[in-house]
Amino acid sequence: MMKKTMKALALAALLGLALMAAPKAQAAEAKDVPIDFTGYTMVDIAHLVTPDMPCDPSLQLPRQEFFSLIGPDSDYNLEVLSYCVHTGTHMDAPFHVNSEHGTVETIDPEVLIGRACVIKLEIPSEDYVIPVEDIKAWEEEHGPIEEGDGVLIHTGHDALWDDHDAYLNAYPTLSEELAQYLVEKKASYVAVEAISPDQAIPVCHRILLAGGVEIVENICNLGEIEADRCWTVGTFANTQGDSGVWVRILAYYK
Repeated sequence: MMKKTMKALALAALLGLALMAAPKAQAAEAKDVPIDFTGYTMVDIAHLVTPDMPCDPSLQLPRQEFFSLIGPDSDYNLEVLSYCVHTGTHMDAPFHVNSEHGTVETIDPEVLIGRACVIKLEIPSEDYVIPVEDIKAWEEEHGPIEEGDGVLIHTGHDALWDDHDAYLNAYPTLSEELAQYLVEKKASYVAVEAISPDQAIPVCHRILLAGGVEIVENICNLGEIEADRCWTVGTFANTQGDSGVWVRILAYYK
């Protein structure tokens, strides 16, 4: 019991720090986020960052170089980490597809904190283009996507993470109509298990990011969420001028 209580307090403290970083003092009230996580199950929906994770061949994977190691001449381990921000579990900034739009520091720091719909789909093929009808059918059964909801789309593609060729060469994407629908629903973000909601041409990127819907790519473990709705707590580095940023997102549900 003590361990559960301490865990709940630690999680509440984590959320409190995230909310303190937000510009609105009433962030918790505005998002209606539960502070007490007692009775909730937590699922980490971000992949572990490794130097051999799957990514587009044109991108730089993380490179970790230590310039100080604990020993006779140093009391610290210190390293430089260099990488492309569009690897691993990450969020795109509008600047990613439009040079006149905002970079990472312009994104609302609360965007990954709040309610989320867990939309689990059975897809006929790995290169399936998800039509808006699939999402509307989910809404008919589970209730509508509401303004401000995050949208987590589970297709099972994350199971291929360790098979680089399979993960990268064919993956589910969103239809143009679905991207526009999520803008009309005023979702806060959409998260997909693949490297992109698009194939070669970033049509959905442009629609979503121009419409105020952030994009998170390479999420995982949605199949472990035993509910059609959850809460998410996510944060990201406050960097200037970047087109994307790594994110860590935790999902909580009862």
